[in-house]
Amino acid sequence: MRLLYVTADCYPPFRTDVVELFAKQMPARGHSIDWLMQRGPDAVELDSPLVWLGNTVHLTYRSRRRGLAGRLLNNLLGIAGDLMILPLAFRGRYDVIQVRDKFFAGLVAWFAARLTGAKFVHWMSYPYAESKLYQAKNRFVPHHRLVWLKGQWIRFVLYKLILPRADHIFVQSERMKEDVAREGIDPVKMTAVPMGIKAEQVGRSEDARAPNSEAPILLHLGTIMRLRQSEMMVRVLDQVRKNYPKATLIYVGEGQAPSDRKAILDEAEKLGLNEAVAITGFLPMEQAWGFVKNADVCLSPIAPLPVFLAASPTKLVEYMAMARCVIANALPDQCEVMEQSGVGRCIPWSEEAFADEVCRLLDDPEAAREAAAKGPDWVRAHRTYDVIADKVDACYARLLSPQA
Repeated sequence: MRLLYVTADCYPPFRTDVVELFAKQMPARGHSIDWLMQRGPDAVELDSPLVWLGNTVHLTYRSRRRGLAGRLLNNLLGIAGDLMILPLAFRGRYDVIQVRDKFFAGLVAWFAARLTGAKFVHWMSYPYAESKLYQAKNRFVPHHRLVWLKGQWIRFVLYKLILPRADHIFVQSERMKEDVAREGIDPVKMTAVPMGIKAEQVGRSEDARAPNSEAPILLHLGTIMRLRQSEMMVRVLDQVRKNYPKATLIYVGEGQAPSDRKAILDEAEKLGLNEAVAITGFLPMEQAWGFVKNADVCLSPIAPLPVFLAASPTKLVEYMAMARCVIANALPDQCEVMEQSGVGRCIPWSEEAFADEVCRLLDDPEAAREAAAKGPDWVRAHRTYDVIADKVDACYARLLSPQA
């Protein structure tokens, strides 16, 4: 299979599902992948095309300007760059043209696919339209009117033009598949592909250890967002410290905007927990996982808002792969993982429920260790990118079969 992959990620991409699945796993199965993406901030001067992990990458232009003007200019440059799909499609004669989370590009790719006889595939990793509309409504973002307009445009283009015309659609979870089907899209042409982890990063059951009940470290891995109500974990810590006064909380990650970090720090100051709460900022993956391995209880809190119900959180799988004690609230994908693996139970979305579950694990460290030990084997069997790539590969084989 020859595939042109057009992604919203800037070069060089860092998302594991993008890099591991399509830059490594698919080529290892004999497929040829060409890429089209916009230059990232550190790649403005790079020549195009270039070779990355053995793949040919075509780069579109990017401005160095910052602020609102810079974002608008780069959006326009990105749209202009999407027009490169047409000449690339005729030159490359691809079997599949696939677009991830881009909307004008989706229209161009559909047109190019119909002209060249390729299959058109859309990869939907997140409900961007719904997220933008929610953030604009609650004024979680600057320039909320512009964000609202963008959300409405994405919603119309995605559900009325792109998805009805796609030959196949990959979505993040079974819940997202159900949500998209409610918009009138045929579920038969959708495949749920959850988040995973590289096989070599999965630990052993023997790595599990009983949590330290004397001075427990609670940990939250990943992007901090007011939309996700990440600051709630500070209030959870406050309740936990009534039973375990030396407990601390580490956020391994950073906010998408300064206001996200500020919400955490303001909550900590209000509760007198400045010395017990830390934010590391963005870290290289290996360094971040070092914090995870030292944590006693790892948290995967996702506010049960409509935009998150379809999520497939990577952090939960990463915690489990490292045989950590985990706590996750009731989202469909998280509940499925927790119940099938036996590493824990999904809890309601509330400060009390999280605090009670932390204390339950700390009250019985050996039972907590035994549950954590079930994580690596389950992840290895169900959520490594070797396993996920087999599933995706089979979808392409069906899509390109003469009977399709």
